[in-house]
Amino acid sequence: MNTELQNYLDYQKKIDRIEGLTNADFDTRYMLEKFIPALWADGYEAEDIIDYMAVKVHSTITKLSDEGELTTTKNT
Repeated sequence: MNTELQNYLDYQKKIDRIEGLTNADFDTRYMLEKFIPALWADGYEAEDIIDYMAVKVHSTITKLSDEGELTTTKNT
């Protein structure tokens, strides 16, 4: 199988699993639709917004981990 196709299928499988475990699709779209327009209007680009999101994801993971709120299960 083509490597690019396999990467896409693997990535899509991961997204489908995340969305199956949570309400992430709705929640994420809602949140992004609320703050991206203001950032975009101010001149931020997609990479700036992605960088912002990455920082927030990592800080939230650290916070939840420090509070003992995260447990890990095997991802299959």
